[in-house]
Amino acid sequence: MLPLLEESLDLKDLDAGSIDILSASLKFYPGYRLFEITDRSASPVKKRFVIYKRDTIQTIDYTNSPIYDLNKKAPINLTKDTLFDYIRFFFTFVRGRHGRFIVVESTDDIQWREEPAVSLRRDLNGLIEPLVLKEITSDGSYVVGAKVIFKDALFACNVNIKQNGIVRLSNQKLLAENLPVIDDILGV
Repeated sequence: MLPLLEESLDLKDLDAGSIDILSASLKFYPGYRLFEITDRSASPVKKRFVIYKRDTIQTIDYTNSPIYDLNKKAPINLTKDTLFDYIRFFFTFVRGRHGRFIVVESTDDIQWREEPAVSLRRDLNGLIEPLVLKEITSDGSYVVGAKVIFKDALFACNVNIKQNGIVRLSNQKLLAENLPVIDDILGV
């Protein structure tokens, strides 16, 4: 796999002798696979992500551009069956200037800096729920209800996804703040 990826991916700073490569299929990109290339000999661990199909290698750089480019090229296949996986994928691999929106579907999805009080966990369990399809609009766009962590706050919002894979958030509502979560950017 490495010789195929080296043409499109800068692997110079990775130790080829200690690289692990994991892959997964992506239902919303039929025939494509997501590859995680990890060099565990480095501290911190170095990772690269690419989406691959014969003759196509799309590197992931944590902006939405590579994903939106692939949505046109692949093309993306959004259905009720692939929609939630696409949302999880998108928010895992896209980071904004001020951090990530982390989709949470249970309190177990939250990366706690310290174990929260039982009462806080119970309160959050009452607020957090799995992704839910709210609407399919007349143009075929989807509206999905989601809970997301941004910085140290929990929000409810709608994730609006067009058939071409363009994602927008709307109707954000603050549910809880000052949560003892690991900072997405600093890792503390």
